[in-house]
Amino acid sequence: MKTFKALSLITLALSFLIAPLGAQTAPPAQAQAEAARLAEQQQAAAQAASVNAQAQTQQEAALKAQEEQRKQIDASRKKAEAEQYEMEGLVKTYSLKYVNPNDLVKAAKFYLYDSTASGSTLTVRIPRKYVADFEALLKKLDVEKKNIQLQVYTIFASKTEFPKDMMQAEAKEGTSGIEDKELKKVLDELKSLWNFRYYFVESPSFLVVKDGSSQNSFKLVSSRYNHLLQVADTQIRGEETGKRIISIGRISLDQEANFQKGTIIQTSDITFRENGYLVVGVSGSMGSGLALILVISAIIK
Repeated sequence: MKTFKALSLITLALSFLIAPLGAQTAPPAQAQAEAARLAEQQQAAAQAASVNAQAQTQQEAALKAQEEQRKQIDASRKKAEAEQYEMEGLVKTYSLKYVNPNDLVKAAKFYLYDSTASGSTLTVRIPRKYVADFEALLKKLDVEKKNIQLQVYTIFASKTEFPKDMMQAEAKEGTSGIEDKELKKVLDELKSLWNFRYYFVESPSFLVVKDGSSQNSFKLVSSRYNHLLQVADTQIRGEETGKRIISIGRISLDQEANFQKGTIIQTSDITFRENGYLVVGVSGSMGSGLALILVISAIIK
């Protein structure tokens, strides 16, 4: 009996010891639910942070785009104002020393709005941006022009002897009697083309034209014919002495004989080196088998 009571007391004591340990441990389902709740809270917080960051980025981009657009508009406005200022027409007056006002206006037509001239005074209305360019051109053109001395030869030539009544006594066979070596060289070069044998060289005519001149007319020295030489648009190209080029826009030779007048030689756009010789043309309309050769050379003074 005593033994039974002792066992009962021991069992009761053990039950009191075990009971508190069981009460301290949470059930597995409750722990999982708590973990899931915490995970959901963390995920929601992360999503909210991402949305906020994205919204902030978009707002910053929009502000930046607005600022760039404002800068572009401001730059375009300033550019338009600057262009308007530069294209504003200024009225300026210049006193010219050497250049013809019409020639200057023709050369500077892309710079000017309009212009008027009175004698050697030129008044222009010009965009502000072109004033410096125009004045640089004016400085270049308004200088004393060089003189070009043209030496002009009219040479009668024939494949057979000259007629008795037409310079037969003066005509020479071949070019050996021509003292001007450069002229002789030019005539010798023509032999392969024309086969001339007899020549009569008129005394040369010395003519002076201005660099840049538009029109010049001269009566040539001649023992038999009246010859009128017309030279247009004469210019010097280049700066180095001895290597400069003379350019002539148009040259023609008119002849008057037996009450008849006409152009016997005409050519355009010719160039030759200073101190050089050039055959301008050959006319076969002299009659009696004669031809006229027009040769020129030039010296720049």
